[in-house]
Amino acid sequence: MMKYDWIDEYLLAKKGVNKDFKEEWNWRRYMIQDKTHWNSIKVDGAITDDMMRDLLDKSYNLVLAGFSKKKQAEILNQ
Repeated sequence: MMKYDWIDEYLLAKKGVNKDFKEEWNWRRYMIQDKTHWNSIKVDGAITDDMMRDLLDKSYNLVLAGFSKKKQAEILNQ
């Protein structure tokens, strides 16, 4: 069982997030409306859950900030 089995539920609970499976990486990819500029993290258990949540939150906020203010509002009010 993967240590970070909570990641899928955690990310999909964020506004505007969707996922797909990236065949070349053999891994899931999480996006906000198809923007993929998130962190790539090797999930081998070496990162604590708190640090992982922090990295995921920071990435989400950076990607969200890349949208116009209008689009951000649309995403956050879904």
